[in-house]
Amino acid sequence: MEAYFFIPASKIDKIQSIFSYQIMEFIIDFEDSIKLSERDQLVSKLIELPVAAHYYLRVPLHESSNPERLDLTFISKLIERGFKRFVFPKIISIKQLDEVLNIFEEEVLDIVLLIENPRLYIELLNTINSYHNRISAIGLGSHDFMASIGGKHTLQNLEVVRQHILYMAKAANIISIDIASMDLKDAEQFRSEVVDGFDKGYNAKFVIHPRQLQIMQDIKFYNREEYVRAVKIMEKLSLEKNKMEFAPIVVEGKIIERPHIENARKIIANYKKKHI
Repeated sequence: MEAYFFIPASKIDKIQSIFSYQIMEFIIDFEDSIKLSERDQLVSKLIELPVAAHYYLRVPLHESSNPERLDLTFISKLIERGFKRFVFPKIISIKQLDEVLNIFEEEVLDIVLLIENPRLYIELLNTINSYHNRISAIGLGSHDFMASIGGKHTLQNLEVVRQHILYMAKAANIISIDIASMDLKDAEQFRSEVVDGFDKGYNAKFVIHPRQLQIMQDIKFYNREEYVRAVKIMEKLSLEKNKMEFAPIVVEGKIIERPHIENARKIIANYKKKHI
């Protein structure tokens, strides 16, 4: 499971110190973490960073005085300066999403869409495939989502929507990103949350603190027994004469079919990454 690491735009000078964690993606947060008056100065600092255009930018897309009305001034300026990777927050509906995408139709953008309210969530359930060429990943903005429905932020309350967002991503063949945890003290709870997302099938997770990164990197998602069995499956497969016409094989008394082969490859790759 990969990390999509949020860092406030006001702390972009800290990025170099976090490189040792081998983070897959950085998200520079220009939305919730900074003042409007600081934006231009922070963009100038961002441009000075090596490979600055590689980072995702979470940018405000709405008027500060009216959260339902779009204001694309800031993102337009960033696109003009060469930035192409963005996290879209606070989109309220498919209609609004289409409006933004249509305005930037000529741009080749890499977009992570945050689902932060029930309307967008429900509307996307049956339309996500329409966006697989415009959106590279989706994730649940769980705290905004639960606030919008007046619910408590617990894994139990988020279970259904987390599952559905995962299924939407898989159906559209885009990246699925699991929720961010705001609890920096309970390491075991965070570990359980990461493992739960991995076991469900999530590709990645939003992360907000280096301490969480360390916990993620220390997790061994598969044990020795699972690895050994996966190796046996691949060894047995290698003995098959006609690999082009796959037929089920038997390993340790259990029938192995194509899905098991793919899972065995995944286990071996992940285990070697963590142990070897």
